[in-house]
Amino acid sequence: MNLSVLSNVLLILLAVGVIAVRQMTWRPVLGGRDWTFPMVAVVAGAAFLLQSLNGRALGVIDVVAFVVEVVIALGVGAGMGAIAHIRPLARPAGYVPETAGLSAKAAAQALAEFETRTGPWGLGLWVVLIGVRVGLTFAFESLGSHLGVSTGMILLVLAANRASRILVLHRRVDALRHAGARGGSARMMVP
Repeated sequence: MNLSVLSNVLLILLAVGVIAVRQMTWRPVLGGRDWTFPMVAVVAGAAFLLQSLNGRALGVIDVVAFVVEVVIALGVGAGMGAIAHIRPLARPAGYVPETAGLSAKAAAQALAEFETRTGPWGLGLWVVLIGVRVGLTFAFESLGSHLGVSTGMILLVLAANRASRILVLHRRVDALRHAGARGGSARMMVP
């Protein structure tokens, strides 16, 4: 195992820790602001990926590594969005959000209507995703892939996972909003 692979494993473990805490705690659904991390991760991941090419041409195994990992990340992210618990934010009667003078993030939190978490099942999916990622890192390294073991790939996998989760979660939240407006009910999970 070289230093690059070891640093990638440590980056994965750090990401797991941060995101594991986020999976277990209730967090407001912030609409467009939810896309901040995936967008930053895509830009940084693409930059790192291009840097790791270092003038080399993409090999078939590099393309296979990218496709396999992104497909797995998208599937796990969609699963996370589907199992996420969603509940309306508790607000006092007559609550009117005041956003003047607030930062964009604080304003989004003041306007949020729902909060979510994936709980232990979401954490389990994270462990699966990370385990698969670590296993694929070693497999792709042994096959000679330059991109399959890069930091850029890790960031792109995280971005794909988070984007897929956000798409599914936002669709579910929109369904809850529409059902509430019609006086109906939609699938809402609150432990």
